[in-house]
Amino acid sequence: MRRIPVGLALSGGTAKAVAHVGVIKALLEEDIPIDYIAGTSGGSIVASMFASGMPVSSMETIANNLSWRKLASIRLSRLGFISSGRIEEFVREQIGDLSFSDLKIPCYVVATNLLTGRKHAFHSGNLAVAVRASCSIPQIYLPVKIDSEYYVDGGLSEYLPVETLREIGNIFIIGVHLARVNAIYEPPRHILQLVMQITSLMAKKNYMNSVKNADFLIHPDIDGYSAVDFNSSADIIEESYRFTRELIPELKKAWLKKSSFLRRLMSRTR
Repeated sequence: MRRIPVGLALSGGTAKAVAHVGVIKALLEEDIPIDYIAGTSGGSIVASMFASGMPVSSMETIANNLSWRKLASIRLSRLGFISSGRIEEFVREQIGDLSFSDLKIPCYVVATNLLTGRKHAFHSGNLAVAVRASCSIPQIYLPVKIDSEYYVDGGLSEYLPVETLREIGNIFIIGVHLARVNAIYEPPRHILQLVMQITSLMAKKNYMNSVKNADFLIHPDIDGYSAVDFNSSADIIEESYRFTRELIPELKKAWLKKSSFLRRLMSRTR
């Protein structure tokens, strides 16, 4: 039986967003196609790489060599103290100066409009600029101006971009959720950790609906890893890969079930 297309929604996660690479690796090995992809914050970096056609092996190599130096540059300002320009440069260095129209599959990058507080899902224009906006955590990174509007981290409006993919229509949506559920945080030891905890608490208000609305949810067991430390990237990728492999039978069953349901529904409406 012909199965419906698959959409993959990748949440934010900062340094832990490399987990998405392990998830994608497991899905592809089990012949589960990714026909659409959407990413928020750190998830948008992985989404852009995959949508460009980059092999998973190359994504792993890049993830294992990530550092804050590659993603941030100090710039004193009243609105933040780190320029997100390095993120834009990083994306261009890895996949080129691409537009969304250049990508191999449809890709959506979620950011938050700073003036309205609403979600904006970029799917046209310059890819690197959109990813930069999606990753611009308030109070750390400066807001990004695009066409007279200012944008910040997408996690504030849609941490897990399930609803963005839902707007496409009849597809099977896999959500990859990296937030700590019912987390009790330790007292922050530095400003970066403080801002990350505040941002996570704010994102909690919107991600629960997204979690419920995914057709299938993958929540890798990586709560023990830090969201601000890139030194554990290889371990995070491996843990997420193994975790996803164990869920494949259940995932395929859910995919087949929805495909069958929609097929019956469409046959009745003809």
